[in-house]
Amino acid sequence: MAENREVFISGPDDQQHVHGKSVLCASLVGIAIGGPLLGMMGLSFLVSVTLLIVSSPLLLLFSPILFFAGLVLVGAVASFSVAALMAMTGLSTLGWVVHQVRGGGRDMGFVEGLKEWAGYLQQDTSYDNRNRGWKEQGGGI
Repeated sequence: MAENREVFISGPDDQQHVHGKSVLCASLVGIAIGGPLLGMMGLSFLVSVTLLIVSSPLLLLFSPILFFAGLVLVGAVASFSVAALMAMTGLSTLGWVVHQVRGGGRDMGFVEGLKEWAGYLQQDTSYDNRNRGWKEQGGGI
């Protein structure tokens, strides 16, 4: 009797009819696939809780050692990160120097750029127009 029943599924377009046999097969396949997955999930949770309960006294006992070992590990990771950053900076600087020596810089060459920078540093910075009387009073930096 169950195999002759029809199930009506209403969708956005129209109603579809599905035989009860198809619904039963889909349910059995879902249980066959989902059942073992659910069982493995429960087993994994049970094992995790058991290991936590067993290892808690050891964790409490060795916590001072583990704390300082963690600090050493964090320090080592930070040190290697800084070393990698310095290496990248050095390599990019070396590449920039090679690029400048080969003449691949801007329109202005390396030596001309240094001359312009030296000229900028030697400018008169008294600012007489803005700060009237600054030179006469002997003020400034």
